[in-house]
Amino acid sequence: MARGKNSASALGVPGQSDGLATLQSDRGDETQALFMYQWAAGVVALAGALASLNDYLAVWCEHHDDLLAELPSGAFHAIQVKTNSAQGATWKCGDSGFIDAVRKFAEHESQYASQVEQYVFFSNARPYIPAKTAVTPSTLASSPVRVRDQCRLAVDANGIPSPYKASFDVLVAATGIAPELILKVLRKLEFQKGPPLEGFRDHLATVVAGIPACTQFTMERLCKIRDEIFFLIGKASALSVPSLDFYASILQSDGRPTAAIRGKRVSVEDFEGILKQDPAGGFRYADVGGLLQLGKASGQMEVLRQKMNAGYVGAYFDSVWLQAMAAEQRLLERALIDPEATLRTTRQLESVVLVECQNAEALAALETDERRKGLLIYQRILQRTEELARHDRASVENERAETLRGVAGLLSGSCKFTWGVPIVEGDDDGT
Repeated sequence: MARGKNSASALGVPGQSDGLATLQSDRGDETQALFMYQWAAGVVALAGALASLNDYLAVWCEHHDDLLAELPSGAFHAIQVKTNSAQGATWKCGDSGFIDAVRKFAEHESQYASQVEQYVFFSNARPYIPAKTAVTPSTLASSPVRVRDQCRLAVDANGIPSPYKASFDVLVAATGIAPELILKVLRKLEFQKGPPLEGFRDHLATVVAGIPACTQFTMERLCKIRDEIFFLIGKASALSVPSLDFYASILQSDGRPTAAIRGKRVSVEDFEGILKQDPAGGFRYADVGGLLQLGKASGQMEVLRQKMNAGYVGAYFDSVWLQAMAAEQRLLERALIDPEATLRTTRQLESVVLVECQNAEALAALETDERRKGLLIYQRILQRTEELARHDRASVENERAETLRGVAGLLSGSCKFTWGVPIVEGDDDGT
């Protein structure tokens, strides 16, 4: 088949009537794009937190609402994300999207009034606000902002003045919710203008650029950061949970595993971790490892104990040993599935961790008190494994800090580094 040549679209343009230009009625691609606009709202919320424009700690995706923004007080902002693709569109009180949002907010208010501090209507379109020249009562009353403001001033639902009481009554009738509850919702309601619907992902790069830590980043790096946090929120919205976490979790009262709910939370720290990733990607060592002998760790237990005792860090042996055994088990299980890929992963991990361990040894060499060297090395390993797991995931094959510390234990048991003080021949307790 010829390549590199222009070709007509498969089966031609769909949905055409009698060969004449006709709008499509089935636009699945556009529907998916509208759904992904919710992810954009999550990016905006977390970027705002990093820029100190809001107090959010995290967003919960597709949990009770499109988004729940978590506050330090333990309260939340419930966020409804609505889009309107009409040119120059504004939201009015009678629009179905606005009515649906108010109905959803009223459900929250009936159950979680004390926990939901604010309701946010997030959209690419603004709410309608009348110009000074507008005088028709029905036009004035169609403004959600004016109706909201009148609700805040009124003592109760009966105290809302005309013509705004008419729009309020329409909302009550359309939602089927009691007037008192609608009044409470509108008093808590805020509006937020999001990026334009067309090309919203491109606009998110400039949103990320507004974070103080990103002001010097290139556009290429901004786009990479945008994509990572965008799809992280997408995964949280789509219930993407590792199989082990999914099946090992206790079921909740709604029949879903607990891990499925935990996976819906994306925190500000998650976003910060993405910002701190090395823009050049992970550092790769030459594929020349082979220091670890998987499956033989149990025979190295006493060697590791003696080495840690010699370095005066024997009190931490149990922790290191447990992580070493877990790391070996994890790598062995992966080897059963894909031996070649696991071999490359193991060699990369042992190279990264060995360099860090020997760097820790070198830094501790200046310490004159032998009783402090091992502790300095151990603390450095704890620090660096945490940093690597959080901020250089590509270099450590996306492994957790515990796995990296386990690899350090395996390397020490294989006599690839010491804890500051060599083992004295014939001495098994380090004294």
